[in-house]
Amino acid sequence: MACAISNTCSVPLLAVRGPGAVQLVTSPADEADISKVVVFDVENCRLTCFSRSGHQFVIANKDNIQVYCCNTRQVLYELPKRRINALEYSPQDTYLLLFEPFTTVAGEDEKSNLYIYKSINGELMASYVQKKQNEWAPIWSNDEAIFGRIQTNQVWFYEVPNFERYVNRLHIEGLQIFSLGKSNAPYTIASYIKGKKGIPDSVRLFTYPNLKTTIASKSFFNFDHVNMKWNYKGTALLVLCSSDMSENSYYGDTMLQHLNRNGDSSNVQLSKAGPIYSMEWSPIADEFCVVYGFMPSKATIFNSKCDVAWELSSGAKNAAYYSFDGLHIALCGFGNVAGNIEVWNMKDRKRLSQIEALDTTHFQWCYDNFHFITATTAPRLRVKNGFKVWRLTGELIYEYKTSENQELWQVLWQPGTYTRGQRAAIRSDDGSAPGKPKAAAAYRPPHLRQTTRQVPKLHEDVPVKPATQQTPRVPKPGGVEELFTGDLEKDKKIKQTHKKLQQIKGLKERLANGDKLEVDQLEKIKRENELIEEMENLRL
Repeated sequence: MACAISNTCSVPLLAVRGPGAVQLVTSPADEADISKVVVFDVENCRLTCFSRSGHQFVIANKDNIQVYCCNTRQVLYELPKRRINALEYSPQDTYLLLFEPFTTVAGEDEKSNLYIYKSINGELMASYVQKKQNEWAPIWSNDEAIFGRIQTNQVWFYEVPNFERYVNRLHIEGLQIFSLGKSNAPYTIASYIKGKKGIPDSVRLFTYPNLKTTIASKSFFNFDHVNMKWNYKGTALLVLCSSDMSENSYYGDTMLQHLNRNGDSSNVQLSKAGPIYSMEWSPIADEFCVVYGFMPSKATIFNSKCDVAWELSSGAKNAAYYSFDGLHIALCGFGNVAGNIEVWNMKDRKRLSQIEALDTTHFQWCYDNFHFITATTAPRLRVKNGFKVWRLTGELIYEYKTSENQELWQVLWQPGTYTRGQRAAIRSDDGSAPGKPKAAAAYRPPHLRQTTRQVPKLHEDVPVKPATQQTPRVPKPGGVEELFTGDLEKDKKIKQTHKKLQQIKGLKERLANGDKLEVDQLEKIKRENELIEEMENLRL
């Protein structure tokens, strides 16, 4: 099913939402001056959203829902809904989904609170009672042929355009959440089943419409939550299991699992202990990135067999974001981690840039795949709100700061296909590029920071003694250094084997002197020939 309307904008728009208004402005990455396309004078706007193709923009205010056409720059229609607290589009933008909190009134029937509208004209196609707020949104197949709705211990599947009654059902005791692969038919469905006492939790895969046969499964104990993500083809699934608290850590444990619709399943083996912060599939290749481990954390790219493809740098990072074309990845440290961002080229496996974006609460790639935005927004942070637009090569090209005591709530790029913007980079007063990590300067007391006065010295300078040239260390004759090959791993094993041979030599001398040895010491002497052979092999 094709998208209802395509996006014809040549320059991406940026949506900026604050307490007093919602604005659509032309892209700060474009070389032309920024201009306001439209300003919606809506106080305390709760929600805004672009359609997936970018041709529509939705605003939810206290009175109604406004649907704006980005192509014609006109409001298409309004929907008289006042209590909407979640909205989204179907995969091909054919339908607009709205959700109100579920409420009941004594003596009255339950009222619908989930609505499906035709996005092109606002025609109501279906409405349902949806009690769970966390899993409110129906999950669609990529071609919009089917969608599923979570119910207690079951999922109801509808085949479009039949919205009135479900045509298939997945029923499993303990079913908590489900996910639908991004492929076209045959569709793959993943479900998470919460176990009972003595019965483990599990994730199972099914093929629609045959929901009686499990094609792959994975079981586990002692986890409270799961997060499931499909690869771009809908053939493989990553499952991040996490617990609120565990015997090992007050912060709980995490585990990453991999399943595919061929029936294979495995644990993803990570080389460093600690939590898993982020897992992301490449949008173009069958590989994924995991950020994990105690700080400084590691970032690793795994292939489809869960083998390490390559290791990125370690550092203070807790998030990964692929560009939409999959050619670059941004490794970031946000939240309680300093705002560091590294951009890597996935093809050349090289780091392109490293910048500082302190107090960042929001990151998003631009759809030209050359720029990205970092923002400081409320309510996460209520001071120094604003946003910055960067090139992936590290140059800052635009910065917006709110006035004192003003808040910024949200910034969003308009989806679409665009050419690269050509705005010139910003330069600081001293000619340097903002955002580049700087070496730590010498400490200056607060009362001297705005002056040119020298910091008083506590001690007189002591003359530095001229450095004496050190003679290189020469290995002792007969020492273990003479056996080294230059390979660090081999030299480590040679040192260990040499130590064992020296111990055996001492034991043999004691035995020759008539000393009584323990059984395990005698066994060690018997391994002498084996160790000598191992040493010779290591030195090859």
